[in-house]
Amino acid sequence: MRRIGLAIILVLATCIILPLPSPAEFGLSGSLSNQLRVRLLQSDMPDDYDWDYTMLMTALDVQGRAANEEKSARLFFDVDLRHDPTGVFENDLEWRFREGYAGYYSPYVNFEMGKRVFAWGMADEYNPTDLINPEDYRWFMTFDRAERKIGVYNACLTLAYQNFYWQTVAVPYFEPAILAAEDSDWLPWELEGFYSITNSFPDYVDLQVERPDVEVQNTELASRIHGLAGPVEFEAVYFNGYDQLPTFDVKIDPDPDLLLSGGKPLQIFQQYQRYQAAGGSVAFSVSSFSFRGEGAYYTPRYWMYEIDPALLSTDSLLGSLNSLLGLTDHVWRVRKPSWSAVGGFDWRQGTDLYLNLQYVHTQIIGREPEMIDQANEGLVTAKIQTTWLDQELEAGANGAYNVWHHDWYAKPYVRYKFTPELSGELGVQLFGGEPKSRFGDMDDNDFAYTQIKYLF
Repeated sequence: MRRIGLAIILVLATCIILPLPSPAEFGLSGSLSNQLRVRLLQSDMPDDYDWDYTMLMTALDVQGRAANEEKSARLFFDVDLRHDPTGVFENDLEWRFREGYAGYYSPYVNFEMGKRVFAWGMADEYNPTDLINPEDYRWFMTFDRAERKIGVYNACLTLAYQNFYWQTVAVPYFEPAILAAEDSDWLPWELEGFYSITNSFPDYVDLQVERPDVEVQNTELASRIHGLAGPVEFEAVYFNGYDQLPTFDVKIDPDPDLLLSGGKPLQIFQQYQRYQAAGGSVAFSVSSFSFRGEGAYYTPRYWMYEIDPALLSTDSLLGSLNSLLGLTDHVWRVRKPSWSAVGGFDWRQGTDLYLNLQYVHTQIIGREPEMIDQANEGLVTAKIQTTWLDQELEAGANGAYNVWHHDWYAKPYVRYKFTPELSGELGVQLFGGEPKSRFGDMDDNDFAYTQIKYLF
């Protein structure tokens, strides 16, 4: 499918760019960077602890642009090559075709086709209406969301008039989120609980991954209306597509003969559920303050229940049989609607000081205590940045604190521009809270990092 997508982009680019009589413009840009992460000492670390390098990633990112003289036909691509010897990538190397699309542009109509990363919504980092692109969670949320996003193959039509535009996106090929490996330190506790089933009964599990086929009826659709009315910027969004995070359906055959004969009585179906969402964003400025709000309602989806560890006893074949029989009465998941909202403000003092403060709340309507998905229930996020020395030196911090679950993370950093192209950054990322919370689960993953980045 990816080869087909590349072929479509090349054909479209050829059809748009080459026949035009006006001279075309081409340009290349990108970056070369290296990030080193070292795990910080924990209270339960052994006395003979040695430096634990959790990342040593070198990344080459290349972006290319082409356009005719009138800018009515354009081509864009973004590819990167990453090397990290810590075992995340197969053979320590990975290349990503992040974006590649061609389009036709006019004052009233734009049409693009290819692979693209979208950015919908007006809140900072937490966007309830930004649902088109899956994300790469192999390092949890330690990269910014823009870097975590995975491009999707799509066709995009935009109709514009004065201060308003209507954009519609069709995604024919489903792309799931990339999750942390089973042995990764970044695997969230919710998935650890599920993998405990497969690890407890490895000989009796039939795991089946069900992804949406490439069919017309499985095409994902998203549409938004964006406008500017005086000082108020607004956006209304509709989405009809798939949740990029999986849900699991479990079926157990309680027949003891199937287990004793070496069969697989435990069937696990990894599924991606379709749902709809409707929401919007609004933003306006008053003096040096910018206020933002964003929210969405989601139609019912499946939410998983927590598994009782006592049901996973496997001391013997008889123990496995008793555990499997006990799991037959376990309720695995339930369908419920949900909503999510973000509100906050930015404040700037010239170009030297910036502050962002937000409140994020996601609510499963009719949530029950045994359900395990409620990470953003009362999350306060903050960001502060300040610059000195003609903006060559920047210091800041990002962070979040959940007022309901009391887990948190913090990322203070310092960045210095040696030249307009070369910069260096030094910082730490810290996590804390109860074990079964979003950030508390990562408490042993605190790290310090350095990054060198060169732009070209």
